Amino acid sequence: MRYRQMQGDIERVLFGGAAIHKLLDEMAAQITADYPERELTVIAILTGSLMFMSDLLRRIPLPLKLDCLSVASYHGKTQTSSGVIFKQLDVPNVAGRDLLILDDILESRHTLAAIRKSWKRPNRAAFGSVCC
Repeated sequence: MRYRQMQGDIERVLFGGAAIHKLLDEMAAQITADYPERELTVIAILTGSLMFMSDLLRRIPLPLKLDCLSVASYHGKTQTSSGVIFKQLDVPNVAGRDLLILDDILESRHTLAAIRKSWKRPNRAAFGSVCC
């Protein structure tokens, strides 16, 4: 469904396009300042973060490695549960890398906590997360 078709269903717009682009520019500038001249590995949590990821990453003038991870914490429900399921067998090897995890929503923190726990490595240089 396109935006124009939904306009009658929308009560109000919280953030317009210009405000969203400004925030993306600010996030990209901060990430660029935090990781100067270092290769950053970006892990996008599928599938909700894909549009956010593409809008953010094209603003970051750094060498980036990109990978994706499919996890679920809703299990067919409308609310998050405490259990997180890694939906893929091949979890990216992140040992020794600076990581930035991109997700679409930070609600209960169960998903991010499970990811951090599974990748807890003493030789990782940095670990950050951004949710849209």
